[in-house]
Amino acid sequence: MLSSLLALLPLLTAISASPELISKNLNYRSPYNAHPGLAIDTREVHERHLQARSEVDSEITKRQLQTAKPSGTPDDYPVPNYGLGVADWSNAGYVYAGNLNFTHSVASGDPYDYSVLLWTRVYPTDAFRIDIPQCVTYKVYDGENGQGKVVSEGWALTGPDVDYTVKVEADGLTASKWYSYQFANCAKPDNKSPMGRTRTAPGKTATNVATQRFAIYSCSNYPNGFFSAYSGPVVHNDADYVVHLGDYIYEYATGGAGIGRTPSKATELATLDDYRRRYDQYRTDVDLVSMHQNLPMIAIWDDHETANNDWKAGSSNSNDSVATGGCRSSNGTVCFSDRAIHAKRAYFEWIPIRQVDLADQARIYREFRFGNLLDVLALDTRKYDRDITDLDYNVGYVAELAQQLKSDRSIMGPKQEKWVEDSLLASKNRGTTWRLIWNQVIFGTINHRWTSRTPETASFIINYDAWDGYQANRNRLLTHVTDNKIDNIALFTGDTHANWLFENSLATTLQGTNDTSTIKNTSTTTNSYQAGTVVEYGGTAVSSNGWGNSWGSYENSTVGAKAMVANNPSLLYADAFHRGYMTVTVNYTHLETTWYEYPGNQQQRVPGNRTMAFRATQQAGMNQVMRPLMQPKFGAVKAGNF
Repeated sequence: MLSSLLALLPLLTAISASPELISKNLNYRSPYNAHPGLAIDTREVHERHLQARSEVDSEITKRQLQTAKPSGTPDDYPVPNYGLGVADWSNAGYVYAGNLNFTHSVASGDPYDYSVLLWTRVYPTDAFRIDIPQCVTYKVYDGENGQGKVVSEGWALTGPDVDYTVKVEADGLTASKWYSYQFANCAKPDNKSPMGRTRTAPGKTATNVATQRFAIYSCSNYPNGFFSAYSGPVVHNDADYVVHLGDYIYEYATGGAGIGRTPSKATELATLDDYRRRYDQYRTDVDLVSMHQNLPMIAIWDDHETANNDWKAGSSNSNDSVATGGCRSSNGTVCFSDRAIHAKRAYFEWIPIRQVDLADQARIYREFRFGNLLDVLALDTRKYDRDITDLDYNVGYVAELAQQLKSDRSIMGPKQEKWVEDSLLASKNRGTTWRLIWNQVIFGTINHRWTSRTPETASFIINYDAWDGYQANRNRLLTHVTDNKIDNIALFTGDTHANWLFENSLATTLQGTNDTSTIKNTSTTTNSYQAGTVVEYGGTAVSSNGWGNSWGSYENSTVGAKAMVANNPSLLYADAFHRGYMTVTVNYTHLETTWYEYPGNQQQRVPGNRTMAFRATQQAGMNQVMRPLMQPKFGAVKAGNF
């Protein structure tokens, strides 16, 4: 054992024991570094470790009266003052020395040009003291097979305070490069995680950037179907990065018995442990494991990471008002504000996401720059500072608010609004070709919700939980884009469990009204610059049922899709019967989006059933997709010369 410990010494930096040492695992300091209830006091954690060490040292002293001391000094430990507890030095520190189970493989995320976040979770396989930390090392290899030179390495501690998760930043990397990485048990270096594969982004100021490829997902409801789509870009090798637009988990308590996928704890999520155990369950899915192990993810959240239709002060079934029953409806345990805090804590523990501003604890909106080819803005239109939304029982009130075009009503909040506007203008001024926006809910105007679910009597109504419910905010953003002639914006949307293609502008969206007859048709030409138009690509769910499924058959659903594209002027394509994902490839001349679907996914795992449903191309400088549209395999497109 001593020789294996000595072999680790070149990998680890010798520093004194301190609370800062614990924070090498980023999950100890995000997102609530200052919250009185959920912030993790690393000084207190460190004191617990010291107390455990003192008790162990007392036990060691007793053993030393009967056993000779081994050779060496405490400095032989890979983490000085957090020693491994496997030798009998009376002044040695202590970390768990048994075997570790890497319970959920590995993951990576938020790639920069010089670094990427690495994630794993470990759990002791032997009996252990709760205040004895687990220690892991990580290595990043120059190449995809783990055989190349080690280019970045380090170590981190974990324990119950962060649900035994580990999140570290591997830096010193080269832009636009594939790497492999692996975690190992500090105490037993041969006890390793699976090998992971990840990639860095191009340099911020890079030119002549190669084509960038993204796989885009949303809405993965574990009991509602299988996650076949997640393995698509691994099987077909057609993406460099994965994007998740939200609803990575669902908070519901029921479902899934018929396909053997019942929700964890069979309870609606409210407590911190509730949310942790739900991520625990989801992350055991074989297709999700494969995706995380092989590709870095950029993630944003939607509502179901906390609760249905949540906003900054409540959700459809919970708020902080005891008088209205809001506190009782959150699983009968906590009020909404506490429920939301628990949800966000678990999200940051289980998702490889950066906390970009520790002083702004609720912030996940952030920017990624891929040279002068494209800039990415990842938004939070759900939890950050959203004003009251459609909660089913207040539709009339929200509809009235939505039409007040001169109000300051916002789906993002003023701080994020300014950030979006400034970032788009700065991107244009830098000469970047494309501006891609990751967005949770439908931006374009659409009669989406239905008052009837049969083809013969279908009648659709406005969805005020999307941007149509925040017309003033959308008007400000589209006016900014139009006035500043910011082109080449492509917006990608999740949430609705359906495929969509919109061309949005001030003329094709509701402007202070609920009268959709005021909306103009999308342009009929691709021969001139379409100023102020934002093309929107909506993707179906990984497994959550959409409006198309409620119509009973694909044939009936397609009738509904045809009615939608005919009655919504800016909507060019729609489909909602099958589950899947989108891929997006971007180069300097054009952007191409492909919709893939997996028939049969709701009944069984069907990773071999990937079928291309539709494809659209957007040329740089045109601000709309190319005509004529292809005839889709699934769904409907707008007919005629439009």
